[in-house]
Order: sequence, then structure tokens, then C-alpha cells
Amino acid sequence: MLLPIKAINDPKSRLVLKAVSDSKSSSEMSGVSNKEEKSDEYSQDMTQAMGAVLHYRHELGMNYNFLRPDLIVGSCLQTPEDVEKLRKIGVKTIFCLQQDPDLEYFGVDIRSIQAYAKTFSDIQHIRCEIRDFDAFDLRMRLPAVLSTLYKAVKRNGGVTYVHCTAGMGRAPAVALTYMFWVQGYKLMEAHRILMSKRSCFPKLDAIRNATIDILTGLKKKTVTLTLKDKGFSTVEISGLDIGWGQRIPLTLDKGTGFWSLKRELPEGQFEYKYIIDGEWTHNELEPVIGPNKDGHTNNFVKIVDDPTSVDGATRERLTREDPKLLEDERLKIIQFLETYSEAEV
Repeated sequence: MLLPIKAINDPKSRLVLKAVSDSKSSSEMSGVSNKEEKSDEYSQDMTQAMGAVLHYRHELGMNYNFLRPDLIVGSCLQTPEDVEKLRKIGVKTIFCLQQDPDLEYFGVDIRSIQAYAKTFSDIQHIRCEIRDFDAFDLRMRLPAVLSTLYKAVKRNGGVTYVHCTAGMGRAPAVALTYMFWVQGYKLMEAHRILMSKRSCFPKLDAIRNATIDILTGLKKKTVTLTLKDKGFSTVEISGLDIGWGQRIPLTLDKGTGFWSLKRELPEGQFEYKYIIDGEWTHNELEPVIGPNKDGHTNNFVKIVDDPTSVDGATRERLTREDPKLLEDERLKIIQFLETYSEAEV
């Protein structure tokens, strides 16, 4: 069923999402206790980053759900034997979105999985990385990732298995985007199908923005953030377009007495926070938003296009709750996917 967005954002409500295993465990039973601890840590990180209570049990093995007869979303492969399991249900393309740190965290030997897949002529393993828990990276990577997926499906046919680590964030978002861009679904129609099949939490705004980026061109504007020096040793910023897990240092101009950062940002609203000598804070002299449901107040910057322009009108329409692509827009996206260079992925 469709879970109302307002309920997800309501701090008084708790959305409990779980993935149910559709396949038997493919992990070895030795060291299960350590894997359970890893799963608990990962679930906590995922819950904090995604804004919903999410649970992933790596020790239970690969789990997945069919969204359509030709499209599956699931968790990561853990052993070469999982390739064989997918072959038996007609999978022709294994589409992995994980980065090396994701694999290392759970001790997944991706090389052995890839090597085993190469022993067969009827299945292909493809990696197309997206950073975990990072909605902005998802937005920026979706055009290239979907181009690779689109070409793989055309080439291989059959069933496609899209996975990240838990199959609750990146993979559902990619599958949802494929249904929206390529298979002719309205975004929320595809979302209803997805949520009826699998408990997950794809970032819909990232999909909307990636759609607009293709149709209007990725426009960027330079913004300058400044902070008055008060004898600080270091000033950094987190958030913006790099996510909360990374930091960018500001530069001190001793002549003006200001720390500053110039950054090119695409259209959208970006929250950020200053880290002054290791302490997280916001600048009262810049626009603020909050406190959010976790009690945090952040600064933000908003990059907007002229709403009276053609591109501005397109953005306004496609940022609505349930955007629908016009036929010429879908054709433009398909052409983009077909012509995007593989080298750019």
C-alpha cells in the first residue's frame, strides 16, 4: 500500500519497514553473531540517514521482491551461489549499485561473484556505483546509472535484478526511476506498485530532480558562504551537495577577517551546517530552517530558476506530488539514455 508522505515526516509516527526474505539464506552460519552486530549497526545508520525505521538482516542472506515479471529489487549477493539462484529465476542482468566500502563492511567478496557470473553466457554482472544514504549523489548519478541499466536491459532481455546493500534505498530508487522514465508509469503509480511489493524508502525528490536535470540541462550557480572569524582554528561545512558524512574546509581571508567557501550548486534547496573547531553549529546571519524532527536547526541555500521561463515551468510541474512525463519528454529522456557515453558512468 502507499504510505502517506506526511506520516513519514511526522515525528509522532514511526514507520517500520522490513524486508522479508524471498530466498533461503546464502550466508555461512559461522560468525552469525558478528554479522548480527553489523546488521544492527547498519540498520541504525540507515534509519538515521533515511528518516524511516528500517531493518536489514545481512545474516539471513539475499532477499528480493518482483516489482514486475521482468524487474526485481533486492539486497546484495553474498556468495557466488547467489548468481546461480538468480539464473534459476530467469535473471539476465545483475545490476549492483554498491561501492567498495559497502562490500567491505559486510565482507562480501565481489570479485568471486563477478568471476562466477562470467562463467555463464546467459547472465551479466554490472556495477554502477551510488553512494549510500546520499540523496544528492543519487540525484546526480541517476542519469548515468539509468543509461547503463537501459542499455543492459535492451542487450540482455529477460529479468533484471537491481540491488544495493539492503535493497531499501538506492535499488528501489533506481528501479522506480526505470519504471518512470522507460516503462511509461507515472511516478506515484510506480511508487504504489513498489511499496505494495517491498518495504523500502526511495528518495522521490532525487528522482524528480534528476528528471528535471535531464529535461532542462544541469544548470549550476556559484554561491559564496561566509562566516566572520572569531579566532577560530578551523571552519568546515557539512551537508550542501556532499551529504552529512563529509566536510569541506573554508578558507580564511585574514585581510577581511572572514572564512569563505565558493561552491557551484545545481537547482534545489541544500541544507548545511558549520563545524567550528569540531563543534557543529549554524550561522544566525544566514537563512535557517528547523528545528527538524531531530531537533536540529540548519542553514540552507536555495538555487532556483526563473519560474516564468520554459525550464522554470517544467521544474514547477515536475516537482509536484505526482508528476507525469509528457510524451515528448519521455522521448527526450530515452534519447538521452541511448546516447549517454558509457565512459561517463
